[in-house]
Amino acid sequence: MHANLADTLVIKQDNVFLVTPRDGGLPSDEPHALGLWYRDCRFLCVHELLLNGSSALLLQASDALGTRALHEMTNPELWLADGTLRPQSLSLRCDREVSAPAFLEERLALRSHHDADIRVELELRLGADFEPMLAIRGLVERPRRPPAHVELDGRVLSFSARGRDGVVRTTAVELSEEPAHADLLPGIGSEAPAATAVLRFDLDLPAGGMRELTLGFSASEPGGGTERFLPRRGVPERTEVTTDEELFNRVLARSLQDLELLRSQLARHPYYSAGVPWYATLFGRDSLISAMQTLAFEPAMAAGTLRLLARLLGREHDDSRDEQPGKVLHELRVGEPATLGETPFSRYYGTADATPLWLSLLCDHADWTGSLDLFRELRPQVASALEWVLQHGDVDGDGLIEYRRRTPDGLFNQGWRDSWDGVPDASGAPLEPPVALVEVQGYAIRALRGVARLFELDRDLARAEQLRDRADQIELALERFWLPGLRTYAIGLDGDKRPGSGLTSNTGHLLWAGVLTSERARSVRDTLMGDGMFSGWGIRTLADGHPGYNPIGYHTGSVWPHDNALIACGLREYGLDDDFERLFGTLLEASSQFADYRLPELFGGHDRIPGESPVPYPVACRPQAWAAGSIPHLLATGLGLRADGLARRLHLARPTMPSWLDWAELRGLRVAGASVDLRFERSGDEVDVADARVDGDLELVVEGAGEVQPA
Repeated sequence: MHANLADTLVIKQDNVFLVTPRDGGLPSDEPHALGLWYRDCRFLCVHELLLNGSSALLLQASDALGTRALHEMTNPELWLADGTLRPQSLSLRCDREVSAPAFLEERLALRSHHDADIRVELELRLGADFEPMLAIRGLVERPRRPPAHVELDGRVLSFSARGRDGVVRTTAVELSEEPAHADLLPGIGSEAPAATAVLRFDLDLPAGGMRELTLGFSASEPGGGTERFLPRRGVPERTEVTTDEELFNRVLARSLQDLELLRSQLARHPYYSAGVPWYATLFGRDSLISAMQTLAFEPAMAAGTLRLLARLLGREHDDSRDEQPGKVLHELRVGEPATLGETPFSRYYGTADATPLWLSLLCDHADWTGSLDLFRELRPQVASALEWVLQHGDVDGDGLIEYRRRTPDGLFNQGWRDSWDGVPDASGAPLEPPVALVEVQGYAIRALRGVARLFELDRDLARAEQLRDRADQIELALERFWLPGLRTYAIGLDGDKRPGSGLTSNTGHLLWAGVLTSERARSVRDTLMGDGMFSGWGIRTLADGHPGYNPIGYHTGSVWPHDNALIACGLREYGLDDDFERLFGTLLEASSQFADYRLPELFGGHDRIPGESPVPYPVACRPQAWAAGSIPHLLATGLGLRADGLARRLHLARPTMPSWLDWAELRGLRVAGASVDLRFERSGDEVDVADARVDGDLELVVEGAGEVQPA
């Protein structure tokens, strides 16, 4: 199974994406998870190009444009009818774009650099198996499935298969010219269901001449429609950032491009899908955190995400989905296994943190927009989500939020570290449910206090007081997680209220939630930034030296950018600016070491060694939403942007920038309906607000650097 995603290219638009190796091919002779995907189904699994029977040689490849991939190739030595053709006599360019009017348009251009006329046979092998994503990931069994069929009618090649759910899925390929020869190989049964077409084109190339071949791919699925994209109506309105450092500009641009790439839409509401290829769908936790990370850049994404998840809020007690009234969705899946009820993930609610995060984002959105309109619009869903936090989320009645799966097919762990071994005790053994995660309590405290403020501003003082009282009770209960010997907090409490490990990164999320005293915050910092936890490239999920430590374990020693960004922003809130700057700097340096300056979902927790790069995690999503949102989040926090739009204020608290930036400019920052332009400049060790322009009713409050009057 081809699984090293570090060596792949990805292009995507809306709900369609293509993942290939750098040479652009999809091999026919080995199992792999690559291909052209739509609605959790693979619509193309084979794509091979041969020149006179030989594979072209890759020279260069790029997916930097997000919706477009370019592959530049040349020929090895080829045997022609009248002799041999020297290597590098041909240029073959493959240009792919996910855009209108086709699902995927592919343009092949073959140019001759030979000094005489030649004929070259271009062989194109295409195949489709219509395999579900969940089956390829091993999350559902791969039972016997009907084979796919293939047909060629002139210039139209089509693959089709009737799934076990009775749905006929089709991939159509429109060719710019008919092939000279075609061999059609239908699937041969459940063990090899892919259908394959071998198309041969005889291309006459004059000296210095070029021939082009265009392929337009489209996919159809009853209920899903035929995916043909309309041109986007321009780039969404977004805060513009420029600095004096080209490397930083490239890292930030890559982050924002990846977020745009992951933009998806459901029921006309935009959201960030979690990551390609495994999680290219709506995830409650991931989509919410990504929207929170980008509030300073695109607050409209938060509104879309909040509305969409409100539509999908849990309505009943359904153990088969881990659903409860008021609970925010964990994951949404479509396709064959979902239709047949073979997986709970078709609409799955097994997450303990998404509901308080939804409430928290609603509060943050109000602060940036300066409006209670969305809060009022979603008031029924707010009441339902609060009921879950205050009642249904407390599995055993002890005042904490816990999780315990109720379907054996669901997730054993239901926080952000949702792998089976992601929540360990001091020996490395998984905590037994019901488990109360420490960061979830912090999220709940933050959410309850934030929503209490919204109720207070909406003149419901009794409800506000009730929520503040409950937040205070949960904060007092955090003492049950405290480990005096380590002077930090346990990752969680098991079903017998025994504490888990204290050597995990989860405790750092309490800093972001703002629920610790200054003394406790410094103790947590000391653990997180110590040698066992801090690798030099970031804070590990589990400390080196812990019995369960594995530097390339998914949640047992690796480094996650979003995890580090949340911790860093929390450190900043407690005035621990040196630690914030250190984490910000190491993530920027890590970004510069990865291809195209793209932070992956996670990377290895190995110690940083001079001259060496971070170790890739082989199956990490790239792009991945909350990894892409980490640098924008850190920049906004570092510049001290604290929106209080409900009071018509923007606070600029102790601005700071990475040490190698001399200036940074923000244009079109939107707070409470006003547009703000800001320029930050370094002056020795300090960063000053050198210029500020406000268009609208908004007060700027500069802390720590003197006040700046708007122009």
